[in-house]
Amino acid sequence: MANNKRISVSELDFDAIKSNLKTFLAGQSEFQDYDFEGSAMSILLDLLAYNTHYNNIYTNLAVNEIFLDSASKRVNVVSLAKSLGYTPNSAVSARAIVDLTIISPTTQPAVVTLPANQPFTTTVDGKTYTFYNRSAQTVSLNTQGNYTFTDIELVEGSPLTYRYTVSEGQRFIIPNSNADLSTLVVKVQENSTADKFDIYTRIEDLVIATETTKIFFIKEIEDNQYEIYFGNNIIGNRLDVGNVVTLEYFVSSLNAPNGAFAFNYGGVSLLGSNLSVTTKEIAGGGTEPEDISSIKFNAPRMYAAQNRAVTAEDYRVLVKNIFPDAETIMVWGGEDNTPKIYGKIFICIKPSSTLQLTNTQKEFVVSALQKKNVVSITPEIVDPEYLNINLETTVYYNDRLTSKSLSQIQTLVKDAIFDYDETELQRFDGILRFSKLSSIIDSADPSISNNISKLTITKTVEPKFNINAQYDINIINPISQAGNKLGDVFKTTGFYLPTSTNIHYLDDDAAGNIRLYYLDNNFEKVIVNPTIGTINYSAGTLNIKNLNIAALADSLLEFTFTPDSYDVVSALNQIALIARENLIVNVVADKTASGDLEAGFNYKFTSIRS
Repeated sequence: MANNKRISVSELDFDAIKSNLKTFLAGQSEFQDYDFEGSAMSILLDLLAYNTHYNNIYTNLAVNEIFLDSASKRVNVVSLAKSLGYTPNSAVSARAIVDLTIISPTTQPAVVTLPANQPFTTTVDGKTYTFYNRSAQTVSLNTQGNYTFTDIELVEGSPLTYRYTVSEGQRFIIPNSNADLSTLVVKVQENSTADKFDIYTRIEDLVIATETTKIFFIKEIEDNQYEIYFGNNIIGNRLDVGNVVTLEYFVSSLNAPNGAFAFNYGGVSLLGSNLSVTTKEIAGGGTEPEDISSIKFNAPRMYAAQNRAVTAEDYRVLVKNIFPDAETIMVWGGEDNTPKIYGKIFICIKPSSTLQLTNTQKEFVVSALQKKNVVSITPEIVDPEYLNINLETTVYYNDRLTSKSLSQIQTLVKDAIFDYDETELQRFDGILRFSKLSSIIDSADPSISNNISKLTITKTVEPKFNINAQYDINIINPISQAGNKLGDVFKTTGFYLPTSTNIHYLDDDAAGNIRLYYLDNNFEKVIVNPTIGTINYSAGTLNIKNLNIAALADSLLEFTFTPDSYDVVSALNQIALIARENLIVNVVADKTASGDLEAGFNYKFTSIRS
């Protein structure tokens, strides 16, 4: 009875709390024979238990919010990241590169200037977006009698300007949640009548800041907005009361304008404005503000990197901060490259909106990294390579368990495969685990009894025309050596040689040799060269020498392989993904599953041959 005179405080569940309270009261002499369930005391105990339970929940949530890993509210995640010196990435506006030509100008001055901030409009999915050139450009008359402005960078968004007069306690807030901080320009005038202003810059390295350096800092505040603040005459110049601060920036439309390729000039008249706009790099890079999960991942790693690039992980985190549109990033040292190239760090970036970076984006990333990396190491951007997985699956289903049509089941299976592709693949460390995919296909609908699936891998190769070229192909995944037992395990699309009108192809002889051949009138293979290259089945590599391609018979030069394992991996700069245009889903009513006594004799077998 002595133990019952203390309340246990180890329980968090409502029922357990109430039970502890009853046990405590029953241990008191005043309530030894009291019926707690059959009296008004039960209601009071409910209130006490509820109050304790609510307090436990609140305390638990409050404690969670003081740790970066467990915090769920953005304002708390941002605050904790700030203590690590990390500012979340803002929204980013889409960018494009165009040339603008004045055709048949009404006059022909020696030079013509395209002013800054001229609008260029485009339409994506029926909606119009406006891009602007951020800087002026001057060109001379060319030999064709035209003026051509080349490599104009266009930035999408709505340009806004806010002015603040400095006073005691004045806050300088960017009142837009989708402001692109990379477009932010901060100007400071001595007073409202001054005709000159100073440009203040945002810096991350405080070592170079003195008490007079004209710098500003940024922090994220509530509602995904940002606040600008300045120095204190110890780190950075302090503003004086009466100074006027002007904030100029663009508000982004996020990723909606990505992919825009046709632009129309809508700015001031230029010598009659008979203009032609040529797109050199389609719009891309537009992204949303950094989300909570990304902040949690990047903040501690940026802190560990200390704003310098030494290890591969340092580069990966810095690249994500420099180029937030990166969907997936792979970094490896030259010592891990094939062939080994010491003194280099290789970086491969898959943007979220396109398949690869533009030249302008590559130059931007490399330039930013060179300010942070070890002098003896040269960063190099390489394009991602794609392993297209060609999947064919035959799905058997019990037609007595569903009212869905064949096409509806086919759609469900395709959607399940696409979901798997998006969550498990399409990144540098993605792995297609065949048993897991097969299970997902079976689970696409309760009526599905089983599936028989098979796959091949296709890699698109950039041809080298009219020269005896060497091709070194590495798909990393082992290649089947079954030869003609399962059909061709290696084959290519067709191409022409300079000395023949026949369409030629490549295959292997199952002994490690790559053969060059064409098909005669009876569709029999005529071997032109039985050893034009070699294939290493276990390593997944090919080496082709002295192949002279004059033209392609198809739009692409594709190499297709039957892998030795249906588990497909990607490494280095390769990304494995399911080729949606090559996905085949066959649906068969399984009479054996539905109990048809004749079904065993009429079962529709699916061959495992490629």
